[in-house]
Amino acid sequence: MTLDELLLEWSYKSEKGYPSLDSPSDVLILEGILNKLGLPTYDILQQLREQDDEVTVTTDDEVGDDVEDTESDEDGEKSTKEIPSLSPEEEEQEAEEEVLGEYTEYDSLIMSYLGVDQIPKSKNTYKFEKSTFDEQVKDDDLDIWKKLWTAKPKKKTGDKTETLGVGKGELSLYWLYNHSKSPTAGKLAEGRGDDAPDLWFNGDGIDGVEVKAYGKPNGVIDVGRFGKFRDNLKILNTAFGVAGLAATFEGNVEDQKQKNALTWDGSDLESAFKHVYTLKQVDLEQIANIWPIFDNIKTNIDYIEVQLGDFKDAKEGAEKMAFKFVGDKLAKKPGWGGHLADMSVDGFIRFWHIDQSKFLSYNDILGKATVGTSQGAMKCHFNKIFG
Repeated sequence: MTLDELLLEWSYKSEKGYPSLDSPSDVLILEGILNKLGLPTYDILQQLREQDDEVTVTTDDEVGDDVEDTESDEDGEKSTKEIPSLSPEEEEQEAEEEVLGEYTEYDSLIMSYLGVDQIPKSKNTYKFEKSTFDEQVKDDDLDIWKKLWTAKPKKKTGDKTETLGVGKGELSLYWLYNHSKSPTAGKLAEGRGDDAPDLWFNGDGIDGVEVKAYGKPNGVIDVGRFGKFRDNLKILNTAFGVAGLAATFEGNVEDQKQKNALTWDGSDLESAFKHVYTLKQVDLEQIANIWPIFDNIKTNIDYIEVQLGDFKDAKEGAEKMAFKFVGDKLAKKPGWGGHLADMSVDGFIRFWHIDQSKFLSYNDILGKATVGTSQGAMKCHFNKIFG
């Protein structure tokens, strides 16, 4: 298909017979054509919008006689014609459009999933505050909430597959807080960056919210992978490696093999640090003269102490590791002061405020089902720590 043929098809399918980037429905039509052709949809739309935003300077001669907003009085002075007043309904609609501004990718996706040319607005208000709190989606919003529950955008590369970084309920939450009478209306921005939370609730980079859809606010929640935190992975590999070595010497290999850097709970971590603490008290340099492998072990034990600081016993060392392990993740997603929201398809939402001081003062970080990992995924009981 040539460029002329593409423009002809877009024009033919557009609502007014000619396409406009200001029309959400026209943009969706263009997206469909580009996707069908396997072209980089996102990049093309961005370039078109940038070109469309360029300001065109128009001379008085070019304006001509079409401008009739002013007229001369008897003294030759110009007076402004009276502008018709808007009805209350029109004023409310105009105010909403001013707040919402341009449509985002999520807005376009909402219209596509709902099969509409204009995003329906909730008449309800939903709170958002710097605390841990619950919300329930109102009955008259539940239908749209459920319809958007599994909606995901396509990859920005032009690939027709869905974006894996967007989970269930994320678009529902975006619609609820961006297109209602809530204080956050018109302010939500998409995160989805590698180190960004799922949504920003008060403008790009402000009030991050990480979205989960487990619907179990009183249980342990999967916080995601932690492989990119290489320093933490190195500490855990050392601790459980030392524990495994000790188990071999003690003949308890069978008990130890299921506990490693990728699968453990708080009690496992404390047990591993007992062996770390023991070796910390030993002159490993002297032993290394006999068994060179202990030279590497000493290097790794020293690394743990550099990262965590000194610790007086195994429990303190394990607690420092647990706080660092979870804290490094939360500092990025959603960020200290942000929220993690766990939701259900039935509309219940719990927002946990990720308060750093509350986190660091929690006194049972190694307690049962508080923190840990399973198959390389970090797990945390948010209600225990932030509830």
